[in-house]
Amino acid sequence: RKQTMSSLAATQADGYYIPPSYIESGAYKKKSLNQYNNSKGHNQYLQRSVCRFELPFDGFCTKCSAIVGKGTRFNAHKAHVDDYFTTKIYEFTTNCRACGKCEF
Repeated sequence: RKQTMSSLAATQADGYYIPPSYIESGAYKKKSLNQYNNSKGHNQYLQRSVCRFELPFDGFCTKCSAIVGKGTRFNAHKAHVDDYFTTKIYEFTTNCRACGKCEF
């Protein structure tokens, strides 16, 4: 006879902890464990919509006229702006490194 692990034993084998209150409340049928714990995410993007961005072309600051070279990397704020049919269009904003006052 083949022995099978229960789902609880399988998750314990993988190193995940599931609190008993999660199972007892029946939340596992409706919510993921992260939703149950009100988690905001595990990285910068999930918490604050911040992602690492590299400029695809040369640019300049509109206030201090500092030149920002192609390939310069920034922590940028990513925001969904519009849709083109089913393609999402995003806007990336970041602060100038030279003056720190303006966004581009």
